[in-house]
Amino acid sequence: MPDIGLRQLGGEDKLRALIVTGHTDIHHDWRTVSPMLAELLRETGLFDVRITEEFRGAGPETLEPYDLVVLNYFGRFEPWGHAPEQRWGTRAEQALYDHVASGKGVVVYHASLQMGAGWEDDFERMAGGVMREHCSRRAPIPDFRLHVVAPEHPVTAGMPEFMPHYDDDLYVNLQWAPGAEVEVLVTGWDNPLRYTQVPAEWDALPGMGQEHALVWTNRYGQGRVFATGLGHGPEAISHPSFRGLFARGAEWAAAGKVTLGLPDGFGEPVPGGDWWPTTLEPMVREMYEQRRQAAAGTQEGTEQ
Repeated sequence: MPDIGLRQLGGEDKLRALIVTGHTDIHHDWRTVSPMLAELLRETGLFDVRITEEFRGAGPETLEPYDLVVLNYFGRFEPWGHAPEQRWGTRAEQALYDHVASGKGVVVYHASLQMGAGWEDDFERMAGGVMREHCSRRAPIPDFRLHVVAPEHPVTAGMPEFMPHYDDDLYVNLQWAPGAEVEVLVTGWDNPLRYTQVPAEWDALPGMGQEHALVWTNRYGQGRVFATGLGHGPEAISHPSFRGLFARGAEWAAAGKVTLGLPDGFGEPVPGGDWWPTTLEPMVREMYEQRRQAAAGTQEGTEQ
């Protein structure tokens, strides 16, 4: 991505971030998480952070002071329910799209990936990828390996290829906006053994045994989008793997560059961490790949 809208800081100047929250679904606690995200950004020393719990009525003048908007919002209490999503209104929503497109940054965070279904506007194009009822799901895997697939990107530069992560959601089968300039940074493997120990059922659901995007960037107009399916709750947010990715992703979205290093313990198992991501997941993946190769060989022999 070209260096568009880069923000140069000097002296005591800081990047200005606005966290937009006030509602999420029943599975996410925005009241606890939003202050945690604000504190995470403040601790970097780079950000001045404000939180708003009411974005309805906002306009261009609301967002003008900010380099970054962090979305921790979803306007439906039951994720796949049929109640109308509580929206901000056309003026506020368009102000967000215009603000980002002008060269600013946005973080589309976790529960916010559910936003925008049927809106018929630019939310999906801005986010790049979204959760949708007809195709997406949460895998029953709270602890898993993160796979850095874009080691040259400023956000993930210097990170190990694989690192354990805990107490979080692994979203599967996201829907991607046509034409979006998405670059996937981190993926996670949908481990079949976390569903069943019967190998015959290892492909029972679409996406099982495949890697799925967990963290990505997108270009929207002249602006920068950092999106993450990671960060379900306080436990996940407390782990170094999330903290490093989120802070660096936020800086990149806001300023177009990354100066932050990696937090202590980044990429290492946490004390008492589950052995799935470090030991069993690699073993199961090898078993799974051997099974797939054997099945492919049997199919090839049958066709001959």
